[in-house]
Amino acid sequence: MAGRSGSAGGLKRFNQVGSDNHPPPGRAKIFAMSESASGAEPSMTQAPESSFNPFRALRYGDYRFVWSSETLNLWASEMETIVLAIFVLRDTGSPLLVGLIGALKFGGTLLGPFYGLMVDRFDRKRLQVGVRVIGLSLALVLTSLIVADRLVLWHAYVIVSAGSMVRMLDIVLVQALTADAVPAGSLHGAIGLSRFSLDGARVAGSLAGGVIFEVLGLDWAYAMITVLYLLATLASMKIDRREVTVGAGLEGGHPGGLGVPRIRAGLAEGLRHVLRSKVLTGLIFFSFLIEFSAFPIVNGLMTVISDELYGLGGAGIGLLAAAASGGALSGALALGVKRNIGSPARVMVLGSAIWHVLMLVLALSLPLWGFSLVLFAWGFCGGMTFVAMVVGLLRAAPAEYRGRVMGIRTLGIYGLPIGLLVGGWIAEEVGARAMIGVLGGIGLVATLVAAAMWPALLQGSEDQPS
Repeated sequence: MAGRSGSAGGLKRFNQVGSDNHPPPGRAKIFAMSESASGAEPSMTQAPESSFNPFRALRYGDYRFVWSSETLNLWASEMETIVLAIFVLRDTGSPLLVGLIGALKFGGTLLGPFYGLMVDRFDRKRLQVGVRVIGLSLALVLTSLIVADRLVLWHAYVIVSAGSMVRMLDIVLVQALTADAVPAGSLHGAIGLSRFSLDGARVAGSLAGGVIFEVLGLDWAYAMITVLYLLATLASMKIDRREVTVGAGLEGGHPGGLGVPRIRAGLAEGLRHVLRSKVLTGLIFFSFLIEFSAFPIVNGLMTVISDELYGLGGAGIGLLAAAASGGALSGALALGVKRNIGSPARVMVLGSAIWHVLMLVLALSLPLWGFSLVLFAWGFCGGMTFVAMVVGLLRAAPAEYRGRVMGIRTLGIYGLPIGLLVGGWIAEEVGARAMIGVLGGIGLVATLVAAAMWPALLQGSEDQPS
């Protein structure tokens, strides 16, 4: 298995996470965890460190640039989500159309397996920079329409749909780049930090997007979004280049080639690997389930819930979204600072059950303060569950299959647009409380059924690096 250049000892030492994890030439010191006071050579042995250090993963390779680019992009994306949701609701008054614009952000999900093959075949840095440039370009177009006072509803739908074509590639890339840079034993810290960044972006983005929209207007809100996309693009240019890893199903020919026969062979090999695994199929099912039943609440429908149940405006919507995201941020942080996770799959199953029980509580008639507290706890369980799911997938996927496994996993994200449309329809026909209760009930029943179908998830038999 070819990967980035490094010593034979480095290959052996980090074989549990694939050859992509050696430091590039001249940067081996980044992996040094201890160094004697007398100036001895750095050691590859990890020294004792504070357990409460959510940023310790940033010391590995170029992960700090992967993380900073992802974080800035997330801030822009989360601001965009809340701003466009408010814009559509004010323009149309339709919860269904609010759900639709959220669903369109995931139109490129069907291409996830192909994107995974691209990630396994091409230089990941160039792909990441290309994705960031496309996102920046689309933001500039939408900002120009707003400033020129020529924005109409269909413009927003078209631009969001265009952006969705590379959104899934971005998700696969970030996860693969993270696993390239960070050793397997520390992946939960890196994924926890990534989720911490996502939910921190939701807190800050929801508040900033709602407040800027209300106080300064749509044009200033989108100008800020565009600046964040620009900074994310600049950060991505600092990521190290990756040489192509040619793994099973991709032999022969130039490693950068993607002829039709090799596309079919590579995708088929990745699918066979997933189907042979005792836990990967269950993990991918859960990735669909939580996207369908839980994530619609904080990916567009929070606007409908806040408006219908409590009559809140933009700032109030942002505050409720921030409560959910603050809980998820805390949950991701709580899991990320742990030194080790014995069985991330087991944590995911138990977390999913509690998560959906709390959704049933949210469906009750609660005062605003009570709803906010339960929403925070709901977010906490969600943060832990999501981090455990992604860590389980990355641990179970060998380096040569990692892009394709995570690409197949992105098909689970189709649960979100489906959940947004179903949830928006239920909210429009019956009401927001019924929508929360129905999605929560479906999620709880499906969690229990999945635990029975894939007992290896609870046993933790295959989610450790080998």
